[in-house]
Amino acid sequence: MQHVNFENSGLIFEALAKVIRTKREALGKSQRVLADEFAFQRSLLSRLENGVNEPKLVSIWTVSEALGLRPHELIKMVEDELPESFSLIDR
Repeated sequence: MQHVNFENSGLIFEALAKVIRTKREALGKSQRVLADEFAFQRSLLSRLENGVNEPKLVSIWTVSEALGLRPHELIKMVEDELPESFSLIDR
């Protein structure tokens, strides 16, 4: 029987945190500046960059646009950070 391995979800959050932080720093912006420019809370960005909680799709969409990315581009960058054989479903 196949099942979802929720322990692996932490790897996704870590990869997302790394990609967001790296992209933001490449833009030369602090969390506060980026959040202020696009009118969202800095705490959202902080939580995502620290992998603290599971982000909502709207949060990912908002931050990706603030970083100058389309949401699918951000997700692809996260996917590229994960091991090649990564899966949430144990087979």
